[in-house]
Amino acid sequence: MDKQKRSRRTIISTGTTSIVLIFVMLSLLTFAVLSLVSAQADLRLSRKSAERTTAYYDAENAANDILIDLLRTAREDPQALAEDLVTEDGLARYEVPLGEDQLLAVEAVLPIDDREFQITRWQAVSRYDWTPDDSLHLFDPSGLPAG
Repeated sequence: MDKQKRSRRTIISTGTTSIVLIFVMLSLLTFAVLSLVSAQADLRLSRKSAERTTAYYDAENAANDILIDLLRTAREDPQALAEDLVTEDGLARYEVPLGEDQLLAVEAVLPIDDREFQITRWQAVSRYDWTPDDSLHLFDPSGLPAG
């Protein structure tokens, strides 16, 4: 009878060990797949961030080049300033493309008539035309009591 009890314990303990080992292997496989998916998402985000940063600095360099040309022209010959960029009072306004849906908008006061040079606006602006979805009428203020 002792041999039958021992053989049952051995079979049960072998089966239990196999089940635990299978569970551990499946858990490790699940964590490995989740780590891979997370790493790929981080890589995509890093690439988008690098592209966005590169586009911003390219636009900023182009805006600086335009501003330097305007300042040089304003100091040497203020009458030769481009009328489409500079207003009569010496305020220069221009935009540089910054990706598909954005612009770098620049405004600067040029040193005409002994004024100081001053940048009044250096801002990334969206060109995306957003229209809200008004198809659902969730709130009707006319139904509220006055008062």
